[in-house]
Formats: sequence, C-alpha cells, structure tokens
Amino acid sequence: MEYSLTESLEDYLLEIFILSKEKGIVRIKDIAKRRHVKLPSVVSALKELSKRALINHEKYGYVALTEAGIKEAKRVYERHKTIYKFLHEILGIEREIAERDAHKMEHDLNKQTIDLLTKFIEFVEKSPVSDKPRWLEHFRYFVKTGKFPETECKKGGKKTMERNLSELKVGEEGRILRIKSGIGALKTKLLDMGAVPGTVVKVEKVAPLGDPIDILILGYHLSLRREEAEKIVVEKI
Repeated sequence: MEYSLTESLEDYLLEIFILSKEKGIVRIKDIAKRRHVKLPSVVSALKELSKRALINHEKYGYVALTEAGIKEAKRVYERHKTIYKFLHEILGIEREIAERDAHKMEHDLNKQTIDLLTKFIEFVEKSPVSDKPRWLEHFRYFVKTGKFPETECKKGGKKTMERNLSELKVGEEGRILRIKSGIGALKTKLLDMGAVPGTVVKVEKVAPLGDPIDILILGYHLSLRREEAEKIVVEKI
C-alpha cells in the first residue's frame, strides 16, 4: 500500500523508527528534541500519522509504530541508507555532507532510481575480492588528482600498461583498448579501416612540441592531433 506522506511526515516517521531502535520507547519530547521543534509541532504531525494508521499514540503518551508504520518506516529508512551509501561509500563524499544531501534527495527520487542504486551498491560490495571493480579506485584517483591512473593488468603472464596513445614514445607500440568519445570523424575513420580494439598501432614520429603525432596502423600512415591521440586508449606492448 502506498501512503501519501509529505516530506515532513516521512521525516517524523523515520525519526520515530530510529528512536524506537535506540531507546525502545518513544516520547513526544524525544521527537521534539531530535527534530529541533516545539511540542505542538510534533503533536500535529503525530495526528496526521495516526490518521493514516501508521502510529498508535495517546495524548502526551508514548508513541509506537503500527505494523504498517514499521513497514513504511523501513522503506523510508532503506531509501535514505541507499542514497547515503552511494554518496559516502561509493563517491567518497564526507559523512555529514552525504547525510545532508541524502536527506534532500530521498524525497524526489523515483522508485526505479532507488532500485537501481541499490543494485549498483550491491554489485560493488559483493563483487569477489579478485574481481573488485578497479574503475572505482581509478575514479577516486581521478577525483583527487584530475588524472587517469596508469593501470597495471596481467595478460598472458605479461604486465601491460594502460595509457593514452599520446603517452607512447617514438618507436613504441600499443594495442588499442578503446576509443573515447569526442573524436567522432576520426573514430568513424578508424573503425572503417578496421581499427577495432586489439589492433596494434605504432608511433613513428612526434613533432617537437608534441603535436601532431604520426602513427602507423594497419599499414596506413596517419597524422593525429595530440588531443585526438589522447582519446585513444592503448596497452603498451
């Protein structure tokens, strides 16, 4: 069953749920203290929650969630936790900021978005240790430095280095791993030539100022602008 709750009522419901976990019993004054509001504001919110059969409450008595209230509170809590974990544990945002932003975001996100975020976090957390998504480490490195890391991997027993084509020196060869977006015409030309991932490319000449860069690929001699070469990711061989 879907409950039509305002942001404020959802916040009250969540507060009651958390307080009940922490203290066992929930008093109106506890809610007011946690929410930084006066008692009449709490009483007004409790009346609305009681109308929806989400809580049991007698005037100035203890507050208890009904079975439906517990279910709805858990849904709200899990939604908040999912967004917080994504912001803090995945993106690396500071705890207080992540908590604050999660609170702002949680009321507006569609259920489908929350479900996919949950799946994404589960994927990251439960990946086998040997198969942890290294791109997450690379992303954090990029956030700190503004640079793409040189990633080491093992292929056929040999260590290879992932880098941009522009980083290869004259005479060095690399195997294309992928072509980034942003060089539409060149990307189309390379694909038309048959330069798919796995194709070997050799740097033949680099201009004194590093631009252009002459390469040999599939028997063709091409001259690339440096910014184009930076869009071609290779592993040095």
